[in-house]
Amino acid sequence: MRILAALSHLTAVLALAALTRRLARNLRFLRHARQVARLPDPPPRVSVLVPARDEAATVAACVESLARQDYPHFEVIALDDQSSDGTGAILDSLAARFPHVTALHGDEAPPAGWNGKSYACQRLADRAQGEWLLFTDADTLHVPDSIAQGIAQASGLRADLLSAFPRQITRTWAERALVSFIMDFLPLVGADLSALWRGDGGATVANGQYLLARADTYRAAGGHRAIAEALVDDFALMQQFRARGQRVALVDGTSMLSCRMYEDARAVWDGFSKNILLGLETSATTPRAWWWAPLFAWGYASVFVVPFYRLVFERRRWLALVEIGWLGALRGAVTWRLKRPWAEIAATPLAAWSVMALGLSALLRRQHQGRVVWKGRAYRLTR
Repeated sequence: MRILAALSHLTAVLALAALTRRLARNLRFLRHARQVARLPDPPPRVSVLVPARDEAATVAACVESLARQDYPHFEVIALDDQSSDGTGAILDSLAARFPHVTALHGDEAPPAGWNGKSYACQRLADRAQGEWLLFTDADTLHVPDSIAQGIAQASGLRADLLSAFPRQITRTWAERALVSFIMDFLPLVGADLSALWRGDGGATVANGQYLLARADTYRAAGGHRAIAEALVDDFALMQQFRARGQRVALVDGTSMLSCRMYEDARAVWDGFSKNILLGLETSATTPRAWWWAPLFAWGYASVFVVPFYRLVFERRRWLALVEIGWLGALRGAVTWRLKRPWAEIAATPLAAWSVMALGLSALLRRQHQGRVVWKGRAYRLTR
């Protein structure tokens, strides 16, 4: 047991050191992206593309925020994807109010071999006239210079595809505990954003709430047709760009747009369960060594679980306190950088344990159900 305990401490220290280095590199890259941002003269025309399926509660505010952009050359095209809640009528009303807003209606189901969102995005892209295409979700809210900030950063980074993570709006305890931990903290300590931008390899990470693509490069890469069956379309699209040697980037979009992903504990659980389930389906197609999964589980437990267990049940607690304090400092750095509520730091262990529970639940669902329901459509999973 002493050897196992020592190995766990060593793993925690090495993992925390690696996470600290990764976070520092990522924060430097995010600052660099802001510093090099330059809006081209003249600014390119941008087509903002909004797929919407049963989004009556949020789509009006989203499209209005896009229609009121402080940008000289843009259009907004929104597609009602067989909604049953009045989304289409809302889009028609918005198109009548704003001359540069166009409402489309998708009356047919996606063809065989397509997921619903990818098909909607491809239909939108086929109608777009812009030099750049901004794909964004119908539950986002954009500040008046959201387009300008995105184009400026894409231009400064010379990126062909730029993704941005929004400011996450959280109001209930479940949202505060989980949303920012999963959407902000884990990517910033786990991904290598500068390597992603330089094309040096590493994991692909993207956020479908804001995907800004150079139109000619998007079409040359096959657009969403090339990823028609992908269930995680934002990651798949970025992987498609990377495979062709195009430059991609993920940047801080908290000053550009905001999003409230879920509104209660049940929605948080169901939503992230679906996301993790889809992530498992994507990773199933990526070959990995047999030892990768247990090694990852051991490292995750050594950082996020074991120190808290030792703090409660063991007498010698100083190493656990060091590890917990180190983890809290990392979460605090992200909280400070993104101007998040400080109370989220205290929720870090609950969030980490919940992610484990979500992962186990997703594995069981994948094994026993073999499908996932997303926006009222069922997709078969690989077992």
